[in-house]
Amino acid sequence: MTHSFNILALAGLLTALTTTIGSAQGGLPLSDLAYAPEGISHDASGNLYVGSLTQGRIVKFAAGSRQLTEFAPAGANGMVTILGVHVQGDQVFACSSDPGFGVLAGTAAPALVAFDVKTGKAAGRYPLPEGGILCNDIAALPDGTLLATDSFAPRIYALKPGADHLDVWFEDDQFGGEGFNLNGIAYDDGAVYVARYNSGTLHKIPVGAEGQAGPAKEIDLGRQVVGADGLTALGQGRFLLVEGGGLQKDARGALLGVTVTGNAGVLVNIAPELNVPTTATVIGDTAYVVEGQLDHLFDPNAGPADPYRILEIKLPEAFQ
Repeated sequence: MTHSFNILALAGLLTALTTTIGSAQGGLPLSDLAYAPEGISHDASGNLYVGSLTQGRIVKFAAGSRQLTEFAPAGANGMVTILGVHVQGDQVFACSSDPGFGVLAGTAAPALVAFDVKTGKAAGRYPLPEGGILCNDIAALPDGTLLATDSFAPRIYALKPGADHLDVWFEDDQFGGEGFNLNGIAYDDGAVYVARYNSGTLHKIPVGAEGQAGPAKEIDLGRQVVGADGLTALGQGRFLLVEGGGLQKDARGALLGVTVTGNAGVLVNIAPELNVPTTATVIGDTAYVVEGQLDHLFDPNAGPADPYRILEIKLPEAFQ
């Protein structure tokens, strides 16, 4: 299904960012100027997988290589617009949605899709339950259950090990409203954490003994995170949170570190002045951060995007 919306209404004011303690160490090039990357993940061998918002495909950077190859071609397994990407065991999962701007718009309903990590062949397709609109990002619980956020419905979906369909794991009307809502998601120490894009907030959802969701509580970060997007758990209450910076012309963003204690979090600016980043994956002491340049994709006055790239950012010791 295609869902129409006014994306420009999401644009917010940039906040000043200070205390740079990390920096980009170069980038993996995405030479296709129409690729519009958004989601990224890696497998146990260090291979990177990057999805395209506009082309409905996934490319791969082999470990140690700066040359991409095709992993899953455009439209494979009903891909339309690819947002979150997540490797789980021997499968690469991706959120395929249809906000209406991709070259394959209108060809398939939104779903969580899966591919064999070695062959790239389709390994499963799980449509969003009735009322689901935009599958955005993916995380895993310790038992292997996959969770996926819906940015246009106040839901998180679950794919339990061995299941052939998605269930609604969490639903709360406070995460409804115009624009992007639930976005990046991660699990750490008995709770699921989720970033909300349009309010710039971080929320904690406790996970019960049987894997059920408890009530959500907001984490006090001390300020709004403008365009809160990808969220990566590092363990022991530490996370990477991508600040997209908004969708207006010439927006800038940052890679933030977050340390959560109870219901409060401390933000540290790891790398500022990034070109509208979307999300990150971590291998060793390096974060691979997608510069999605969403302002160029959604703002007709922004002009052409710069060459797309995946930044390699050395993390400070406190977030390794």
